[in-house]
Amino acid sequence: MTDADAPALDLIARFERAAEAARHTEDGYRKEAATRIAALAHDRSGAFRRLNLVRGAVAAIADAEDPEKAVARARFIVAQSLGWEEIGPPQERVLDRLVPFLEALRAGMADGDALRADDAEHALRSFEDWYRTETGSDFYALFDRYMPETPRVDF
Repeated sequence: MTDADAPALDLIARFERAAEAARHTEDGYRKEAATRIAALAHDRSGAFRRLNLVRGAVAAIADAEDPEKAVARARFIVAQSLGWEEIGPPQERVLDRLVPFLEALRAGMADGDALRADDAEHALRSFEDWYRTETGSDFYALFDRYMPETPRVDF
C-alpha cells in the first residue's frame, strides 16, 4: 500500500464501522421485537384461555339440570379441561379457590345482571392473582400440554 491508498483505506474503515454499527442496531431491534412479540403472544394466549375457561363454565352452568349442582358441574368441567383425571390435594385447592368465580358466574346468569357479570370477572381476576402469588406462575399455563413427537411411519 502506498500513501496514496491511505484515504481509500480510511474510507473503507469508516464504512466497516458504519456497517458494524448498523448490524448492532438491527440485532438489538430484532431482540427487542422478539421479546415484544413473545409478550404479545403470551397475552393473547392467556386471553383466549381465559375466554375458553369462561365459555366452558358458562356452558356447564347453563346445561346443568339442577341449579344447585351447576357450580359443581362447572368445577368438574374445568378439571376436565385441565386434564385432571385424578384430583389430589393441590388440584382440590385450586378448584376450591375457583368456586367463588363459578358462583358469581352462576348468580349473574340467573339474574341476567351486568353487575353480577362484573362480580364474576372480579372473582376470576382475584383467583388469577391468588394463583400467581401462590405458585409464581400463570394459571393458564396449566392448559399447556406437552405433546411428545411421534415418529412418522409410512406404509
